[in-house]
Amino acid sequence: MINGKKVYLRALERTDVARMQQWINDPDITPYLISHFPYSLDQEMAWYNSKQRPESKEVILGIVEKTTDIHVGNIGLHGIDWVNSVAEVGIFIGDKGYWSKGLGTDAMATMLSYAFGELNLNRIFLNVFKFNERAIRSYEKCGFVVEAVLRDDVFKNNRYHDTVVMGILRDEFDIRGR
Repeated sequence: MINGKKVYLRALERTDVARMQQWINDPDITPYLISHFPYSLDQEMAWYNSKQRPESKEVILGIVEKTTDIHVGNIGLHGIDWVNSVAEVGIFIGDKGYWSKGLGTDAMATMLSYAFGELNLNRIFLNVFKFNERAIRSYEKCGFVVEAVLRDDVFKNNRYHDTVVMGILRDEFDIRGR
């Protein structure tokens, strides 16, 4: 486990898969995901199984709220480039009862501390839809800065939207402050 202030991050378990499949098919959550199509339980299980391979260039963890010990979301480092020390981060809080409580911000700061401190990465970046203002504020609290805007990059809700590319470098993040 990787401890934060409000959450801890842990390995995903097979018992998490059904809950994750419900989250990614929730119409309140899907507008914020890259996915455009519903996922079956079998598809989610296949995704989970593919992430268990040791050669995977990903670290995907469950976000667990400390006081209740409830799995509320996931966070992951994707496409880890060990030569250039770069990875993409993705996060979502799937349990809507835990939205707007600072858990995502804490989970992101905890993952950054792990990525920069334990994995010795130098740069972490993410993509976020411009209309997801709550997420952008959270990322800014963690130290991410806007690096680019990809105009009309994604089609959601019958219109095109910009994607904001944000990044943070190890020397911009205070690991000791965690």
